[in-house]
Amino acid sequence: MFSHLHLPHYFATKVRKEIEHLYASTAIGNLAQAIITLFEPIFLYQAVGLSVTQVLLFMAAVYAIYIVLIPLGGKIAAKYGYAHSIFFSIPFQILFWLSLIGAQYNEYFLYLAPVLFAIQKTLFWPAWHATLARYAHNTQMAREFSFMYAIMSLMQILGPMVGGFLILFFGSNSIFIIGSLIYGCSAIPLMWTGEVFAPRVYRYKQTWEMYKKYPARFLGYFGFGEELLVLTVWPIFIYFIVQNYQDLGSFVTVATLVGTGLALLVGTYADKHSKRRVLRIGNIFYLISWVARVPIASLFGAFLVDGFSRAAKGMVFIPMAAVTYERAETEEIMPYVIGFEQALSMGKFLAAALGAIVFALTGSFIALFVLAAIFTLLYFLI
Repeated sequence: MFSHLHLPHYFATKVRKEIEHLYASTAIGNLAQAIITLFEPIFLYQAVGLSVTQVLLFMAAVYAIYIVLIPLGGKIAAKYGYAHSIFFSIPFQILFWLSLIGAQYNEYFLYLAPVLFAIQKTLFWPAWHATLARYAHNTQMAREFSFMYAIMSLMQILGPMVGGFLILFFGSNSIFIIGSLIYGCSAIPLMWTGEVFAPRVYRYKQTWEMYKKYPARFLGYFGFGEELLVLTVWPIFIYFIVQNYQDLGSFVTVATLVGTGLALLVGTYADKHSKRRVLRIGNIFYLISWVARVPIASLFGAFLVDGFSRAAKGMVFIPMAAVTYERAETEEIMPYVIGFEQALSMGKFLAAALGAIVFALTGSFIALFVLAAIFTLLYFLI
């Protein structure tokens, strides 16, 4: 169906069918996630009744379990194939969302939810990263990922506004139900792949050797701790300013639209110039965006910072991903991908745990923004 897909020159010339199908699956899956993800921490805070500290501890539990399970995800993907592993992850994502609905009525679901989410991540992310590392063309790695990033960004433009309207008219549970139905459809493109895959043996010892070989590089991935904070704490902070789900969704939709424009150009530039240089320049701007959050006291100020932050994050994430996939393809794909995913998950666990302690002691969002800025500094090591 997509066997002759040609992308605009600023993305890539021609991509392999495995990448095409991943594009399609990611587009559908990210639409569902975009409808839900912005409102997840707010739902835990408002509907389930968790405090900000407890929301961070919830996420710490997810990543504590995930860190342990990641090598298992590598083994499953290496044995059964990347597309199959992603396919297996879909029911666990849906069960996680349904468990959040259940957490309103029975606290048992609140303990079950992190386990389900960690299993979903275990099956999904190693295989997702490995697909890009194995099948993307070396000469246009950044452009192929920039197209993937654009897909994710476009869904982030549409999803929050849709989610806000669904909550307004049908209640907060509706986003999880409708999102689950949409997310289930992300399995369809994976069925087209017809993956030809020779089973391989993956041993965690191979990843440990990568850690010893590139300690600073993997420490740099701990910087993703800031992403945990931006996805968990920032929506709650904005909700305090907006106090309305519909307006919150519209706010993020417009801010994402502003930030996506620059991301469309980063891939082409990064393929023609030093990716690490682009990453460092982008990270300087991204660091500034975290510092700029500190004095925010108005909706307009939050909007400006959020749009600027999303643009800067594109300048960081696209070249970083391209560099990572190039290194994985040059070394050994699954051991390197597992090392990357485990390192960033350790950073997210650390950010969630430290964030919970910091907020419990200070009750200050500003302190959490400063913590995120500190994590961002680690990206300079990549």
